[in-house]
Amino acid sequence: MTKKARIAHLAGPNATIQNTPPLVTSNKARAKHNLPLLKDPEGEPARFDVLRPQRLAAPVTVYVEQFSAHPLEVDAAELYGPPDGYVDSAGRVHKERQSAGDKPVYEVELRPEDGLYPLPYMATQADGRAGKRNVRSPALQRLRHGKGSSLTARAALKRSTGCRSARKALET
Repeated sequence: MTKKARIAHLAGPNATIQNTPPLVTSNKARAKHNLPLLKDPEGEPARFDVLRPQRLAAPVTVYVEQFSAHPLEVDAAELYGPPDGYVDSAGRVHKERQSAGDKPVYEVELRPEDGLYPLPYMATQADGRAGKRNVRSPALQRLRHGKGSSLTARAALKRSTGCRSARKALET
C-alpha cells in the first residue's frame, strides 16, 4: 500500500499551519472565458494572480528574459555567459539579435516529470462561473444544512477539512 503525501500550508509571521487556501480562478482564466476580473483595493484589475503548485500535462518551452532574476544581475553582466537567443518585438525567437530592441533570453524546457510548478489557477466551475472559494464536498454541505447521513457526512468532513476544522464546522 502506498502512502499519500501530506502537504502543509505554512503562512503568517509565526509560520502556523493553515488549511489550503481557496482555489480562486485566476484573471488569466477569467480573461480567456470572458468572466469578470478580480480587482485590487483601488478597483483596478489585479496585476498578479495567486500561483498554485500544478503539474504540467505536456513539455513546454519557455523563454526567460536574461538578467530578470535579480535587480543587480545586470550590473555583473560580464560574469554571465551569452543568452540562448533573442525575442523580437513580435514575439519571435531568433538565435542572433535582429535589432537593438530584441530581448536576450534563456530557453528553458519544463517537463511534467520535473514536478509541480507555480502557475495561475485556470479551472472554472462546472456551470462556467469563476471559482471563488474552497472546494467543498456535497456531503459537507448536507451536514452543514442538517441533511443526509451524519456518519457519511462526518467522514467526508474529516477527509476534506481535517480533524480540528471538522469539529469547528460541525459547531456552525
